[in-house]
Amino acid sequence: MRRRLVECAMLVFAAKGADTVIIDDVISAAEVSRGTFYKYFPSTRDLLVAISQELTGELVAQVELVVAPIPDPVERVALGLRLFIETARAFPLFAGFIRATRPEVEGPTALIYDYLPEHLAEGIASGRFLDIPLEIHLDLITGTVLLCVLRQIAAPTETAHVRQVVASILRALGLPPEEAWAIADLDMPPLQLPEDSLLMRAQRRFEGGVDDI
Repeated sequence: MRRRLVECAMLVFAAKGADTVIIDDVISAAEVSRGTFYKYFPSTRDLLVAISQELTGELVAQVELVVAPIPDPVERVALGLRLFIETARAFPLFAGFIRATRPEVEGPTALIYDYLPEHLAEGIASGRFLDIPLEIHLDLITGTVLLCVLRQIAAPTETAHVRQVVASILRALGLPPEEAWAIADLDMPPLQLPEDSLLMRAQRRFEGGVDDI
């Protein structure tokens, strides 16, 4: 039942925005009682955080599975960022959720802070990235990636645009222009999310498909 609340609430938050959703919206979408809601969550804010944590956990796990075997930390960073942005392109519901929750630490953008520091540190140690505080790199990356993701909602871009964005990030991190583009332009398969993941199940419901929760 907790998962049903989380999944249905994800649709509500994406559609209405975090500031306007009330408990009645969620219990109506999930077809549960108010008492059932309070059994799992004290408020809609707590529910929003739970959604963020579950989405982040799923995405981090899948991204890390793909990037971990790559020996070059620069390629790991580039591929991870492209996977994040391309997931938003492939799942409008996910992009809408990021817009609804804004760049909060506990939201989906925590993905960046969860997996990037280690890879950035390796890039700095190898001399590929500028030797400046990680927080500066993270701020630069977070702002750029978020704007690129939000752009997908208003006017979806092509893959070439995403690659240019990632190449620009790599240049800002310290790579020469030609190397930055060569890495950002590497072939990359789409992120394969498990069929029973929160995002896949919610997306099917969002598109009107039949799915038991």
